Amino acid sequence: MGRKTGDGQRIKGKNRTVKGGQQRTIPAVPAHGQLFFTGKEVIMLFVALAADGRTVSLAGAERWEREGLMRLKRQEPFFCPACRQEVVLRSGRYRLPHFAHRKGAACPVEHEPESERHLTGKRDLFAWLIRQGMEAKLEPYLPAIKQRPDVLFRHGPHLYALEYQCSTIDESLFRERNDGYRLLGIRPLWVLGAHHLRRSPKYSGEVQLSRFQWLFAHRAPHSVVPHIWYYSPETKRFIRLFRPLPLSVQRTLAVVDSIPLSSFSFPDWMAPCPLPLPSEFWERWLERKKQWRRTFPLYPNQTVRRICADFYQAGIVPSLFPTEAGWPVPRGYLWETAPFIWQTYVLLFLLGKTGRPATAVSLFQWLDDKIRTGRLVPRRLPLVGRDTYREAVGEYLHWLSLLGYLRREEGDQLHLVKPLSFPSTVDQMIHQDAALLEQIHQTSALSCYWSTLEFGRVEKMSRKQEKMNGMVNNNSCIDYLDKEE
Repeated sequence: MGRKTGDGQRIKGKNRTVKGGQQRTIPAVPAHGQLFFTGKEVIMLFVALAADGRTVSLAGAERWEREGLMRLKRQEPFFCPACRQEVVLRSGRYRLPHFAHRKGAACPVEHEPESERHLTGKRDLFAWLIRQGMEAKLEPYLPAIKQRPDVLFRHGPHLYALEYQCSTIDESLFRERNDGYRLLGIRPLWVLGAHHLRRSPKYSGEVQLSRFQWLFAHRAPHSVVPHIWYYSPETKRFIRLFRPLPLSVQRTLAVVDSIPLSSFSFPDWMAPCPLPLPSEFWERWLERKKQWRRTFPLYPNQTVRRICADFYQAGIVPSLFPTEAGWPVPRGYLWETAPFIWQTYVLLFLLGKTGRPATAVSLFQWLDDKIRTGRLVPRRLPLVGRDTYREAVGEYLHWLSLLGYLRREEGDQLHLVKPLSFPSTVDQMIHQDAALLEQIHQTSALSCYWSTLEFGRVEKMSRKQEKMNGMVNNNSCIDYLDKEE
């Protein structure tokens, strides 16, 4: 026996029996697949198959004469390229022409609902690639992984899957799709709908990034800091969020710029020019440090209470955390936990080892324990690569050594050689924050650090310059990670 579809049709093998006893042949699915998407009530498609297996595309059909659409609608039956159920052509004054499954039909390929914004956006991106002379397909179905990228295209020797994501999906589904493309040797590229971007009304360089949006962070070659790309079909512009420097789980300082689709190329997209930090960045950062000091202990949940207990046990009032904690480092985005918290924990470890040897290995073991107990939370980004929170810690240790607080000796031993600042009031601490920032600006040894933080590039100093700057054992920030394996 065959199976029934939602409208009472019965499928038997390759033939479908419809009302009236007429037999219609269901075309085979081409190996490269076709377009389809899921609506809230029906499954819709830009592309369908004719009875003889021909591909019929409605991309750009809103510019057709209505007579042409009606003629095509009466011409012959059409079938979904994924499930091979019959679909109907629909069009209207305010809706893009599309094919749709009959109500109640169940397509085996699961996808989230799509909006008019998503339909227009993926079509814009497809046309953008075609105009650059690239071989591209709009939403081809990939049977091997039961997925369909919004656009599949080739650039040079590589095959890319471009996903324009407007709706929020679970992290597990995101990773499943991403891994599916990689399984086939396809490089996934993800672009968010611009409506996801939320800027602070007080400062446009402060944005709210959910954990979902962080999944889309990826790095260009030769860069240590990530980008997140957005696209607005309403304005026909890309929006780039560059160099996010997190303040908390969701609040982030970043450089945001907007680029017209018409004046932007795919090579530009793959290797965007770095942008410097805005002049008011440090003023905003110090303002946020001031806010951390004044509000952190006021609204404690269970995690905050545990953190405060650790601070008090070490003799530190939470609002009076050391001046040397709470500073940006290039890979600080690898922590969900606010910078002043994870950096204070690093300093607590070093303070607890006064007079005794401390190593990077033992430091990471100690931080791992804080992660297991929920006090610290690293950020795992599937598109960034293998970098972990340890890279951020290594940068912070390097930063401390450049300012003269830390010395590393043979055997991977870390020594705190300069006293930390512990003023007794919040006002004194705020003054110390500003004083340390001035010292940072005037320390020539931090030129490599500034270059990386400003532009996201790894620019190592020469050995001669390192010696002139008083570097101990010629160590760079990555050296702190060499022996932790």
